[in-house]
Amino acid sequence: MKERVLLLYSGGLDTSVMIKWLQEQQNLDVLTLTLDVGQEKNDLERIAEKARKLGAVKTITEDVKDKFANEFVSQGIMNNGLYMDKYPLSTSLARPLMAMEAVKFAEQNDCDIIAHGSTGKGNDQVRFEVSIRALNEDLTVIAPVREMNMNRDEEIEYAKVKNIEIPNGGKYSVDENLWGRSVEGSNIESIDEGIPEDAYKWVLPVEKSLDIPVDILITYSEGLPVELNGRKIPLKDLIAELNYIAGQSGVGAIDMIEDRVVGIKSHEFYECPAAVTIINGHKYLESLVLTKRENQLKKLMDQQFADMVYSGLWFDPLMDHIKKFQQSINGAVNGKVKLKLYKGNIIPLGAESANSLYDFSKSTYGKNQTFDQSKAPGFIYIFGSQTIAAKKARKRHLEEMVMKE
Repeated sequence: MKERVLLLYSGGLDTSVMIKWLQEQQNLDVLTLTLDVGQEKNDLERIAEKARKLGAVKTITEDVKDKFANEFVSQGIMNNGLYMDKYPLSTSLARPLMAMEAVKFAEQNDCDIIAHGSTGKGNDQVRFEVSIRALNEDLTVIAPVREMNMNRDEEIEYAKVKNIEIPNGGKYSVDENLWGRSVEGSNIESIDEGIPEDAYKWVLPVEKSLDIPVDILITYSEGLPVELNGRKIPLKDLIAELNYIAGQSGVGAIDMIEDRVVGIKSHEFYECPAAVTIINGHKYLESLVLTKRENQLKKLMDQQFADMVYSGLWFDPLMDHIKKFQQSINGAVNGKVKLKLYKGNIIPLGAESANSLYDFSKSTYGKNQTFDQSKAPGFIYIFGSQTIAAKKARKRHLEEMVMKE
């Protein structure tokens, strides 16, 4: 009896080539696992049929959109998850969920090997392999594309020889889920060029986006969006709806020079309309309800979270502490934020919260102010006393040094 390998299968070029390679070069029976994490117009049956035609002995499909939204994306929102302050971790957040599901189905189907489609240059090899081994160290994890040492052009030629369908002609490598879309390859790799128009799908380029602004209202409860324009809807549906609304206004296109885990700088293009909008609103609400010191500490924790998720360390013990901190501090992040979406911009139009720390009567410069300005000189004297004393002492020390010379 042949050994069995569970392949995380998307139906794309890399994983389709891998089915043949695992059969012919490794003499393995291939089981495929395809997870619906919110890919646009995802035809799970078509993908499964393609895998069967390529020789998979069993195909498994699973809808994990709710789990992805409620257990992973929700953490990205509460943590303002932005790697390098730009990328909302869309692909990164999906990988630990995919690793969990792969381990579960490998154990259920007597597979001692899990295969994934990452290359030796990418971040996903780290995310998958660290996560899978953290969950079950007895499983062997392989990356056939890395082991074949093929470049993308060679993969396309191999696919043609084996009569493997090549999605979109193989021009771009695309990963989609509910929280965003990543696009790599082709002209995007040329750093001296902008993003080609045919790489866009979820976001209208600014010059083609709506000519009228769109106002939206997001209601947050304990840090998570629960209503859009006054309608209470599940998180996955709210995200899907906002992906369309914000995308039509040109919001969510991200062109960045990215520092990969493996030390390579890469030119990346992401489309994350809902993610960018929701995190923007979340940050604005935080600025209203959290104290200065809470916000300062939270920024450090947010950055730590983003770096760990990006680097594939979802199952590191530190992540448990970060989650508890974020759960606690987001308990105060309740309220409504109104945003204007226009030509790629997100413009705050106001916020309200029962936890607001903004006091109009103290903040106003108008005639109804209640702030007692007579107390300001005493505050300034105490606040600046150490700075003033240090400057005086060092000036005196410098003068003494000059006199000795």
